[in-house]
Amino acid sequence: MHALTLEEAIDRLPLNRLARRLAISGEIPDRDGKTVRCFFPDRHAHGDRNPSFNFHDRLTRFKCHGCGLHGRGPDLVALVLGIEPKEAVRRFVEMAGGPRPESLPLATKTRELVLPADLHSGTEAEIFTLASLRHLSPHALALASGMGILRFGTVHGFRCWIITDESRRIAEARRMDGKPFPVSGSLGERKAHTLAGSDKSWPVGLHPRSRRPERFRRIAIVEGSADLLAAFHFLIKYEAWDTLPVAILGRSCKTLHPEALRSFRGRRIRLFPHADEDGGGLAAAKQWVALIPRGGSVRPDAFNFAGLTRSDGTAINDLNDCTNIHETDQPALAGLFHYGKSNNPV
Repeated sequence: MHALTLEEAIDRLPLNRLARRLAISGEIPDRDGKTVRCFFPDRHAHGDRNPSFNFHDRLTRFKCHGCGLHGRGPDLVALVLGIEPKEAVRRFVEMAGGPRPESLPLATKTRELVLPADLHSGTEAEIFTLASLRHLSPHALALASGMGILRFGTVHGFRCWIITDESRRIAEARRMDGKPFPVSGSLGERKAHTLAGSDKSWPVGLHPRSRRPERFRRIAIVEGSADLLAAFHFLIKYEAWDTLPVAILGRSCKTLHPEALRSFRGRRIRLFPHADEDGGGLAAAKQWVALIPRGGSVRPDAFNFAGLTRSDGTAINDLNDCTNIHETDQPALAGLFHYGKSNNPV
């Protein structure tokens, strides 16, 4: 395969197509000079109410006349995904259809993530419907949506809520009606559907929109998409603003992406393993605990759900169950984000 030069990649992948591939929300201009609201409203005092962002030079360059951001395709990739310029160039050339440079880690996924054509941030009605379904704060879901973690769209013909992040390495969908996906080809009935091209070694949520992991002092690692939303719920409840929630999608995951391990460096990490009857959740957490220090991080601690009960008296198995915890057990949750004071060494 011909190795694309950067200039060839820029000609091949115009900025309007790139912006859609990156799932940038809001209006995306399809011609030079068309002015829209900046893709990065947090850089503006009032969210760029007076549109100041456009493409030019035949959709190969961008500039915001309000905040001053400017550049070409790789610069936009770096800004959205929060990655270094060299890696952004590699990612951009790959997105343009060029071969993957041999110097990239073998663990980097080769298949492009297949996202729904109608992927979007979510309407107010969708946010409130999901909040009611999962017994979560709508403010927490709005925060997750604003950070690019929670999205909505149609998967296999069903309206779904979708967990992903700006790395576009992984995405998982669940139905808005709370029902499982039916049998489809080789896929059996399942409550969650992992989208094609996903790399399960990537902790989803690690690359939030317009933010970088290093800005958070703590990382909360949960298992599964439902617990990820619950983490945002409790993040707001306990005002743990220095904590970034991420999720490993499935206890069968045996490896963690090398870039994720590097991103964990310098941060305190706590795991929230499922209290499964067969011990599978804790066993998975022990594997992840063994992997994380290899990236140079301090050994994580964990929170123990064993012994806690829901309001109906049944056992709590995970963080999502805690949104309906029995009032007598509520004081135990005050320590959710008290890292370093683990009640469950793993």
